[in-house]
Amino acid sequence: MITKTLKGIYPEKELTLSILEGKWKLTLLCHLGLKGTKRFCELKQLTPKITQQMLTNQLRELEENGLVHREVYRVVPPKVEYSLTEQGESLLPILDMLYDWGKKHLEHMTEKDDGMYSEKKVTLSVIEGKWKLIILCHLGLKGTKRFGELRKLIPKITKKMLTTQLREFEEDGLVHREVYPVVPPKVEYSLTKQGESLFPILKALEDWGRNYMEQHCGIE
Repeated sequence: MITKTLKGIYPEKELTLSILEGKWKLTLLCHLGLKGTKRFCELKQLTPKITQQMLTNQLRELEENGLVHREVYRVVPPKVEYSLTEQGESLLPILDMLYDWGKKHLEHMTEKDDGMYSEKKVTLSVIEGKWKLIILCHLGLKGTKRFGELRKLIPKITKKMLTTQLREFEEDGLVHREVYPVVPPKVEYSLTKQGESLFPILKALEDWGRNYMEQHCGIE
């Protein structure tokens, strides 16, 4: 059982989610873990849908959080390479857990991909995003919630973004949307069994976050 706090989520879980939240962070970590050290342009080729500005921002944040190392070579033209730190590599077993979860729970993973295992990429797409992990945690910790209640729990999320994320979860079979025939309309969201099956991975992220806080934040 995952213990609640006053905020609803363990501080180590909140910190972990804040480090990994973003459209592409998990994918970039996977690329560097599977392919090894890469230059900026190589990462851009491996992740063709990402913009140059977004790639720059995501790598900078991963570097600031100690997950990625940026090596600058004093040559002309400038040469910059990115690689995982030991802290970044410590996330790879959890990403493998995501891969195993995806093989078991996602039926539509059939495409081949030369840049990354297709199963891992599709699994990451299910939970990767600005708010997805946080939404899953709130539904798991707090139980069934109405749309307005979720917005109160995640005050920084926009109405449009929450609608989009919940719709994607519903399409992927992680969240159930129950519509009650009353006036005014009442709609509730809850985790499906498939969504609940992600909690061992979220627990692993929580443990990783606790170790990260002990090493980098002086929290014991």
